[in-house]
Amino acid sequence: MNNLPRKVKFTTILNILKKRPIPMFFGFLFTLIPLFIFSVLTIVFLSIGNDTPEIDFDLIKSKGRITNAKITDIETQYNHSHNGVHPTIISYNYLEKGKEINSKYKVLEENKIEELKIGDNIEIKTFNGSSIIKDLKPYDFSIWFFLFIPIPFLIIGLPFLIYSIFNLKKELNLYKFGKIEKGKIISMMPKSGFGLFNIGQGIIVHYENEMKNGKKIIGESITSDFSIMSDKKKGDFVPIFVSTENEKKSCIIPKLQSLKNNWNIEFE
Repeated sequence: MNNLPRKVKFTTILNILKKRPIPMFFGFLFTLIPLFIFSVLTIVFLSIGNDTPEIDFDLIKSKGRITNAKITDIETQYNHSHNGVHPTIISYNYLEKGKEINSKYKVLEENKIEELKIGDNIEIKTFNGSSIIKDLKPYDFSIWFFLFIPIPFLIIGLPFLIYSIFNLKKELNLYKFGKIEKGKIISMMPKSGFGLFNIGQGIIVHYENEMKNGKKIIGESITSDFSIMSDKKKGDFVPIFVSTENEKKSCIIPKLQSLKNNWNIEFE
């Protein structure tokens, strides 16, 4: 490889990606957007935290000690519901080993708590510093469930993204380190674009070049240089980049990108 790789501007990288717009579109849409959503939800959920202590309900229910507690607050959460019922957070305090303990308990049993009010005494079970309200099951709304929503999108998008990155890396290596040779044009065919803006519109060029062992191979390359259709014809030669590691890898040298990146390549 050349010790000094050719410089490649960001606009040239975008131009490579746009050559295959469909994999790029689905890859970025179904991969990057879900990853962004995943990151935002993670930050939001971590900042919110849990509004009630984490408990092992079954353990406390089986091994807990029954004691009395006094309700200090009852808060209904109207910002979300489950099957039309809003969860309620019951705050209470109790004495344990002479020390007053304050705790909260979230439930979704509207009928069982409708007569409860602040100041009422209730029975709770305590075990190792944790507690539950007797005969009431806790309501645990797992916000982490939402973090699994992007996974199907990632499954769809990752293959497209990997394909786009693979082709980008392959062509970038040719742009940076490929040796300059000549390819003989065999055919040229217009390639339609994608979407309203015809992203990826270009020319598919088939060309023939000779390897070191004298064997001739056929290469295919997509170029966005439409002038090639008027400037060149079948049988003419065009400059190509050929990989120094694998002569079967090659691509047409894009005239416009060569000028933008100051590659100093002569075009006939």
